[in-house]
Amino acid sequence: MLKQILYVLLGIVLINAVWAEQEVVDIDFLKEGYGAGETVQAIISTEPLERALKAEQFELYVNDIKKPIAPFFTHYSVNSYLLYFDLPMVVNGPVYLKVEKILYKGSEVLKEIRVEKEITIVNDPLSVLSIIPAFVVLGTNQKEFQIQIENKKGSTGLNITASSSIAHPYSEQLQTVNLNGKRIFKFKVDQTKLGSDAHITLNHNDILYTIPVMQRQEIAQQQPQPSQTPAALTFIATKSEVKQIIQPGIVLAGTLSLKNQGNTSLDNISLALVGNIRAITTIDTTFIPSLEPQQSVDITLTINQNRDAVPFLYEGVLQAATGTETASFPLSIEVQEETSGGEINATEVNLDLKQNELPDDGEQNPLNINLSKPTPQQAQKEYPLGLIIVTLFILGILIAFYVLKKKKPIKEETFDEYIKKIRK
Repeated sequence: MLKQILYVLLGIVLINAVWAEQEVVDIDFLKEGYGAGETVQAIISTEPLERALKAEQFELYVNDIKKPIAPFFTHYSVNSYLLYFDLPMVVNGPVYLKVEKILYKGSEVLKEIRVEKEITIVNDPLSVLSIIPAFVVLGTNQKEFQIQIENKKGSTGLNITASSSIAHPYSEQLQTVNLNGKRIFKFKVDQTKLGSDAHITLNHNDILYTIPVMQRQEIAQQQPQPSQTPAALTFIATKSEVKQIIQPGIVLAGTLSLKNQGNTSLDNISLALVGNIRAITTIDTTFIPSLEPQQSVDITLTINQNRDAVPFLYEGVLQAATGTETASFPLSIEVQEETSGGEINATEVNLDLKQNELPDDGEQNPLNINLSKPTPQQAQKEYPLGLIIVTLFILGILIAFYVLKKKKPIKEETFDEYIKKIRK
């Protein structure tokens, strides 16, 4: 009987702990249900955290199996975040969005918690749209913005309406987005008249998609907390991020290093692009078997290699992760419309990310891994001093022999010949 009571009390404690964690971080989905492949929109509200949330803390699980996603993540205000991402095209079980490693100081005790929330899945929906961006956050004095819509399922017809502060030419007639095709829609906005509930509504097969339009909030930067143990896995580059404005014909390329700065080896390191930046970016490797302490490996990334980027803001991170360590390198590329009016000016630009890291003694780091094929080098030949002397001696003898051989021989006179010479 006593054991049963203890089990009941333990269950109550666990339930209260789960509810307490849900109160720390609340996940609110904008729609009641989503179809496979559709863009999920979530507003995350939090209690004051010891460490701001990052995109890599969000994970998607389908039937208890982790699935890769490319989340677009914005820290909107002090205690709120905006998140959107596309669900996998195949969903065969319960779907949960999980937020890992939330650092929270509750009851004066610093602890790390995890929060999860189930995403309701609509089976066989009539309409599936992928939307970028699914939240429009306007910058200061911004008067225009655009939205990319991809039709993954449903008819080609699309009806667009918006709040009165948002102007667009699309409300007069049904718009067309081809199946499995993409289309960009442009809007103008008067921020002086923008209300707190400003939005754009998409009606596709009588299914409504709401895209909030809001002004950017100023966020006071938190003072960084001193780290007890510095991160072992770190990107080494000449700059802390890549932030560029380009035209469609520009290709960006650069090489940076991933280094193990810890004292133990790191195994099974995966690399991936997180965020919509991966739509125009490639990396030359996605897996590193292991890195020994102080060992590094070069990673080459290429942006807009096919020169097919459309005018848009692409953001995200290059992320490296093991079971215990994570490193991120921010990327932000704004593609502007071509201004020349003619053909696209194709240019390749080197980002100059490579940092020549030297140890304290000034010698090149011997633990750097180069994934490209090394160029063979010939070792410089050295000749011992004794061999040189012997060679010169033999050469001298040969020269002397040659000189003596060239001289005419002197004929020796006999005594009788000498007497005859005197008598003459």
